[in-house]
Amino acid sequence: MAVTKRAFSQDGSVDEYILTNSNGTALHITTFGARLVRFIISDKDGKPRDIVSGFENYEKWIESLQIDDPYFGATVGRVAGRIHPCDDVTIDGKRCLLPEIQPNKVCLHGGKQGFDKKIFSAQVASQSSPASVRFTYVSPDGEEGFPGKVELNVTYSLSDDDAMHIDYDGKLLEGTETILNPTNHTYWNLTGFEEPTVHNHICQLAADRYMATRKDNIMVPTGELLPVKDTVLDFFSKPRRFGDELENFDKDTLRGYDHVFAVSDKPVDTVREVASVWSDRTKLRLTVLSDQPVVVLYTGNWISDKLVGKDGVRYGNYAAVAFETQRFTNAVNIPKFRDQVILHPGDVFTHRVVYKLDRM
Repeated sequence: MAVTKRAFSQDGSVDEYILTNSNGTALHITTFGARLVRFIISDKDGKPRDIVSGFENYEKWIESLQIDDPYFGATVGRVAGRIHPCDDVTIDGKRCLLPEIQPNKVCLHGGKQGFDKKIFSAQVASQSSPASVRFTYVSPDGEEGFPGKVELNVTYSLSDDDAMHIDYDGKLLEGTETILNPTNHTYWNLTGFEEPTVHNHICQLAADRYMATRKDNIMVPTGELLPVKDTVLDFFSKPRRFGDELENFDKDTLRGYDHVFAVSDKPVDTVREVASVWSDRTKLRLTVLSDQPVVVLYTGNWISDKLVGKDGVRYGNYAAVAFETQRFTNAVNIPKFRDQVILHPGDVFTHRVVYKLDRM
């Protein structure tokens, strides 16, 4: 096990930390958005593959944002997902105005300059098994419209069983109330982009319900939980190949899977399996374990084909899939879920997720 550090930007202001284990598996994480840049693992034939999307360095990442922003690998916050209406959110009895990121008053992933755009400080937490690095960002009162001064720590660890552990802990440093619901937005392609899309990936979810959304195609959850049974969202009864349904979605609105799946009604005390996905080509399997109540499955339906990433890989729609574990989306506006995202002085927000790789 080892942790090494190197510059991720030309001026040395942004760093990259590389965690390796005894199998030669490696994680590359940058202080820019506390985001995962590379996950390198050997497939069934011993061939190393980088199975996540991203860019070579900080400068290329900034250039890419002029084309598209899929949040590759990022720590997303303060609040992941969609909040609607963003101009009428009540926190601590006061009306808050959050930035509109998508049409019809939808705030997405923490605003225009969310945690994904911030430079985190970093400290090596452990050089031994599991190797780990803790990333920290302090968000000032009023940033992106959110009240209160908040500290978020994000600790990445790599264990010898090829599992990436992400532990979040957050607290309100100043103020009387705020909301917090971060997630990780890594996109996975288990062929290392040898297959340009995830059509042939096979997925199963431990969720028998999903959050219904408004009828006006803005993908905002209403709070109603509906059964997945007998729908294209049923990854619970049996595994499904993404490509069996991706081409059947309306190309002008949804295009693919972008749904909030409910595993439980609230956070639980320990991680349990919430999702698994695998490639028959490489025999690599990703298992996602979390203590959070929901997982958002997003098949990269709106990734620009003008994005060229690491090793010259050209991305595009369905290039990779994200599994975003979190509290319920739009919870601040849904009374039965609201308490899950509220943070008061003395509270400690926690969230644990594990992305474990193995060979079938």
